[in-house]
Amino acid sequence: MHEKGMVERDTSARTHIYKALMNKEHTRGNILNKVIDTVFNGSATQLVMQALSNHKSSKEEIEQIKKYLNQLDKK
Repeated sequence: MHEKGMVERDTSARTHIYKALMNKEHTRGNILNKVIDTVFNGSATQLVMQALSNHKSSKEEIEQIKKYLNQLDKK
């Protein structure tokens, strides 16, 4: 991870200390893109359908998803 620029390494002490250089959202985005590309053959639709069929979503989650889709539709 250090060689890929994802973490920095402090070697000034006997124990090396690592610190993330990328924030959580950036890391999630990268991982999700790899999953979509490799597992779902580039189809975000298939990923969403699989996630919704495997996980019992609350009414609040469904409403958030609908709201997000409506926002995308308006763009």
